[in-house]
Amino acid sequence: MYRWVGLGYPSILFLLKDKGESHVSEKVDFKKEILAGLTSFFAVSYVIIVNSMILAEAGIKPELSVFGTILISIIGCLAIGFIGKVPIVITTGMGVNSFFTYTLVYSLKMSWQEALAASFCASLIYLVVAYTKLSQILIEAVPDSLKHAITAGIGIFLVLVGLENGGIIVKGEHTFMELNSFQSPVLLLTLASLVITLFLFFKNVQGSFFIGIIITTILANVLNLVPKAETAFSLSEITNYPSIVGQLDFSHLFSVEFLLGTFSLAMILIFESMGLFNGLLPNLSDQEFKRAYRVNGLVMLFSSVLGTSPTIPAAESSTGIQQGGKTGRTAITVGLLFCVAFFAIPLLTYIPSSALAPVIIITGCLMMQNIQHLNLDDLSDWVPAFLMIVMMAFSMSISDGLAFGFVSYPLVKSFVGKAKEISKPMWLISGFFLIYLIAKVWI
Repeated sequence: MYRWVGLGYPSILFLLKDKGESHVSEKVDFKKEILAGLTSFFAVSYVIIVNSMILAEAGIKPELSVFGTILISIIGCLAIGFIGKVPIVITTGMGVNSFFTYTLVYSLKMSWQEALAASFCASLIYLVVAYTKLSQILIEAVPDSLKHAITAGIGIFLVLVGLENGGIIVKGEHTFMELNSFQSPVLLLTLASLVITLFLFFKNVQGSFFIGIIITTILANVLNLVPKAETAFSLSEITNYPSIVGQLDFSHLFSVEFLLGTFSLAMILIFESMGLFNGLLPNLSDQEFKRAYRVNGLVMLFSSVLGTSPTIPAAESSTGIQQGGKTGRTAITVGLLFCVAFFAIPLLTYIPSSALAPVIIITGCLMMQNIQHLNLDDLSDWVPAFLMIVMMAFSMSISDGLAFGFVSYPLVKSFVGKAKEISKPMWLISGFFLIYLIAKVWI
């Protein structure tokens, strides 16, 4: 027996066995998988440069860490594709790298070598959860309302990322954000790209996202609408890359700062990865989730050895899923494209953010449809979900949004006399996130 279930998006359906053995249809459209991989790669390719620049503020030379970023992305995508068999991009997390630089290095005064060691230890804690029953206990403890909120929250997070990267919204003079001037060529190019991409999308053109990216990139460069970003990255620097490999410093392993930083990072990695896997592919069977979750942990552990910040499932994977990516072939395609990126780092700067922004905005819009599954009449369900969704967006942090949702859920349920409905694991998760929020006071 088989049943049709949705991913939270109206146009993505997967054929599932009743026992939940597989989320993948027996018929695989290889063309769609490749197009999905291309779309996901271009949507996430900015990580190559941006991650290196953020780590540069921690003291790691960007012209060297860029190779670590690409290498771990290749390993992550190929591993999740061949072993995990899901269309998810595994790469360095954009929120996690900020925690690495601004919390571990800036606030806790670690060297970048010590921060890599803390990342390694946090990854070990992640693996303990991944390879024990803890992962299943934790995921089963999360109520459906918060699961849907995670997907919707990631959606609105992506929308804001797209609006900002596309120059549609900017920091206001009297407010934290406002609509950009219509004299801005970036805004005009993004709006034109959005119209083109939406037209292709609603006409059900296969590869609509990818085609939109290509058309916008050509227009931007031929008409010189947006200046090409300058980059100092070069393949010739790869001979110096070994100088940052394996540079983990455990000399302050038992210091308060090291332990606090490691625990906080582990909390982010465990629950943000769990939330992203279930938010991007909520219909994964237990076996599929465990396999993908464990693969991510192993890749994550290796990332610190390669001299870069930890990996997580990329939220931008949803762009490829929306384009029809259903299997690990999508992730493998992305991994191969990261290989090509070794030789084409400067060429990536020709792709304007205006070309990528519409893809991210539309994908976020589709993910936000999960709000329809929330019971808005039950405020004890809706309020924690609402807090999770808006805090993901306006704190620009998926992990902070998760914390607000998980901490508020048992509180609200207790206020309305439904404390008995909350499982012990859920209390435990809420307690962990409360510790995480309290720890932010000191770090």
